[in-house]
Amino acid sequence: MARRATRKPAATATALVPPEAHLLDDDFVASLRQELVKTQQAVTDRPGEDLSHRAGVNRRLLQDLWEVHNQFEEISVHLTMEPSQTLFATFAEYPDKWSFRETFDFAAVKTIELKDRSPGWLGSTLRFWYYQTPEGTPHLRAIFEWCEGESYHRYSGWMRMMAQAILYDTADTAVNLREVHQTLKDVVVKWYGAHIDRSPTTFVAHLREKYPKGANYAVESYRA
Repeated sequence: MARRATRKPAATATALVPPEAHLLDDDFVASLRQELVKTQQAVTDRPGEDLSHRAGVNRRLLQDLWEVHNQFEEISVHLTMEPSQTLFATFAEYPDKWSFRETFDFAAVKTIELKDRSPGWLGSTLRFWYYQTPEGTPHLRAIFEWCEGESYHRYSGWMRMMAQAILYDTADTAVNLREVHQTLKDVVVKWYGAHIDRSPTTFVAHLREKYPKGANYAVESYRA
């Protein structure tokens, strides 16, 4: 009987995988590392900003605005302060007998403000803050901000239209506290008087007439 022929198993096809293309070495990684090291070194070697003057100015502004806060409280006008007085002050007898909390970093404060929380005055704010000019010079600016009215927008809801008067603006190293106090006295007296008269109209008119116009913008009503 003839032997039955056996079929040899078919050879398994092996896909030819092209060898991984070798990237040209253009020293990108090495050059990138060098540039990053140079950048880091440049920042490290840059002289630090001297904030000692700013700390002194901030201490005085906090003291002044806290006194303004207390004077308004005496006629039952509630202002809120930022940063909170509980952060920068220690009270022996609230609100008049107090001292600075020496562990507080006064130089780090970038914004100091008093917000009027009285009915009809929501959004009214006396604010000092630091900012950088396009040339990179640190400045201190003071503004008074108020609400010009509300309007309803289909997609964003009720919006407050805010306006500003620029009270003071100079390089932070050139702040003149005497000039700041003259402006602060003018504004606070008119603000206080407007509360006595129960109308902000004459106060806003005074701001418009005496001080440069600042920014106008809209903000959600619940944020103002």
